[in-house]
Amino acid sequence: MNAATLLTRLYPPAVREQWGEDIRHEVSASGIRSWPDTLAGAARLWLHPGDWPETCTGQTRRVVTVALFALTAATGLLLRSAEPSTILTADIPHHPTTSLWLAPLLIGIGLAAPLPPLSVAALHSMTAAAVRTLAAPTAAAVALCLTAWSGMAEHLTGFADTAAVTSYWLTLGFVAFRLCVLVARIARTATLPTTRRLSTALLYIGTGLTLAASQNLLAMARTAPHPGSLAESAALGLLAATAISTGHDLRQKRT
Repeated sequence: MNAATLLTRLYPPAVREQWGEDIRHEVSASGIRSWPDTLAGAARLWLHPGDWPETCTGQTRRVVTVALFALTAATGLLLRSAEPSTILTADIPHHPTTSLWLAPLLIGIGLAAPLPPLSVAALHSMTAAAVRTLAAPTAAAVALCLTAWSGMAEHLTGFADTAAVTSYWLTLGFVAFRLCVLVARIARTATLPTTRRLSTALLYIGTGLTLAASQNLLAMARTAPHPGSLAESAALGLLAATAISTGHDLRQKRT
């Protein structure tokens, strides 16, 4: 796969279907000097789904739904990398206010969830798809848990310890990826959220991530700044800006 083809694949599906060959030829002819503009163009289009063409009914809503859950999965991986964090993930019964940012995030996920059709055949098909999609990541997660419970990880050093940590993060990434694949497969036959619900869901998720980033920054202002916390706040802020920008664009499209 050459660079032009790889860069073209970064564009939203509808854009690739409509203008993919033109983009690939232009990037190939322009060479490396066009790569920054190509990347910026792909990012800009992902933030403006209202500008996408539709090659089939509901395509934009389906792609945005999957992208929303991918963003949520990225948030989960980001927060896991910052564990243990008493700022965002403190014990809920004793410190409920530290987890208030989760409320709009969960509301947004609920609003964006595709609704399964009310028929036995459709439910059977979706169940089969879930089993096929999640069989491998479930096995990987079980193997990871068994390794952790055995106590072997506590005695690893050097290369073995590095390999174990790498395997841990690869497993988490694999699970997150397959969950997004499952959402994509379910979205083909399920009842998709309306554009209004999607835009509202993105704004809720963006609000939750903004609260989380602000909470991190306020905590750093009271203590000595830590590079890890600063990077986490910046990443949460970037994800929040992505969700809010896309949500506003969808709302304008609906209007």
